[in-house]
Amino acid sequence: MAAVILLCIYGLVGLPSFPTSGGTIKQNLSERIRLGLDLQGGTHLVLQVQVNEAVRQETNQNVTQIYKLLRDRNIPSDQPVSIGDTQIKVSNVSPDRIGDLRAIATDSFPGFDFSSVPGETNGYLLTMKQAVIQTIQQRTMDQSVTTIRRRIDQLGLREPVVEPYGQGDNEIIVELAGEGDPARARQIIQAGGQLEVRLVEDARPYGSEAEALAAHNGMLPPNTELLRGKGSLGQTRLPREMCGTSFRVMR
Repeated sequence: MAAVILLCIYGLVGLPSFPTSGGTIKQNLSERIRLGLDLQGGTHLVLQVQVNEAVRQETNQNVTQIYKLLRDRNIPSDQPVSIGDTQIKVSNVSPDRIGDLRAIATDSFPGFDFSSVPGETNGYLLTMKQAVIQTIQQRTMDQSVTTIRRRIDQLGLREPVVEPYGQGDNEIIVELAGEGDPARARQIIQAGGQLEVRLVEDARPYGSEAEALAAHNGMLPPNTELLRGKGSLGQTRLPREMCGTSFRVMR
């Protein structure tokens, strides 16, 4: 039993250092034991990534490409426009060139479904496929986590936590043991690029705008806004297709 106890102490402290070597048992302990956020103190952030903005940018880029192809092939139509985050509308297509427009959609934009606009003559929609939307959103999340980790490394902290948050598909949790200045951490995360992060004000998401406002007596706190998010409202993760819309109060 004594041997087991001594082995455990060695695992925590190592060989004792004497004053002549400049080391102490306390120093050995600090180097071998990693204190968590609850013991050491630090910064806890929940960040929301604007994944839908990435989808919108992808759609807008395709609008430009479609316009160029229509002009290059002399297909008469109105200028294509984006509808929401995931659709592109092309109106007043010359009836004898609809086949050419369909060929452009099929050959050059396989990530979109082609359909006519209900109730509109010679109007057509390209709608981004759900699988493509999910790929863009996941890629955006992965890139955001990688970028945040790389920037957090500048703080020189041991074992920071940067990972997707469990309640949704567009949030990241950041735990920085030993870093007591959230403003400094946020400044470093946002520095040197277009990465935009928002601090979550409330601990829980809301099922509607009305519910969020009711929780704050009808008025959001100063310098905050209500943003639409994704994911279930409970602690249990639901399948993606079952996850509804939630709302977060963000700073």
